Amino acid sequence: MKPSKVSRRLGESLSDRRIVTAVRDGFDITMTDGFVIRLTDDWVVMHALGDGVYLDDIVILRLNDVSRVWFRDDDAYHHRAIDGLGEQVATFDCDASISTSDLLRAASARADIFAVRFEGLAEEPLSIGCLCALRKKAFDMHYLGRDGVWANEIERWKYHDVTRMEVGGRYLEALNRFADRYPYAEPAAEAPEKTP
Repeated sequence: MKPSKVSRRLGESLSDRRIVTAVRDGFDITMTDGFVIRLTDDWVVMHALGDGVYLDDIVILRLNDVSRVWFRDDDAYHHRAIDGLGEQVATFDCDASISTSDLLRAASARADIFAVRFEGLAEEPLSIGCLCALRKKAFDMHYLGRDGVWANEIERWKYHDVTRMEVGGRYLEALNRFADRYPYAEPAAEAPEKTP
């Protein structure tokens, strides 16, 4: 699908509150179902659906990686079920020209512990933890294992390698609530300088 058609369909999902499936060919996590809640120049922000009708995490996808967008045929059913469950689709306010560093800052403001994926790198690494520092070309995250224990060292990642971010949802909310206490006073630091 042409990038212009991908953007047009994502824009229609945003304006019409239609549920879509965003497809990213070539990645392990190929499909993301949900509502588009923000579309920027480089990113699409979705409130993902899990198990069909349960609103879960906020997923932020790099727009260039989205290869196809499908509208759901069972949209009316999903809207009824979501409304019946009393769920609310999240909002995510940001500028259309938001940078990766500012998206990381926004994710960190929503939850101390969130996930960042680097799917273009070998073995498609994933970092779950808290943001420690924003730098000119890279950022530091303190990794938290699935056992709720913090790693001994802080990792550094490059902005241009980020392909996906995840905030909230059942798995990450459990880590935010029940993981070991953070070993340092402040989990996130302001950027020493703004990244273009």
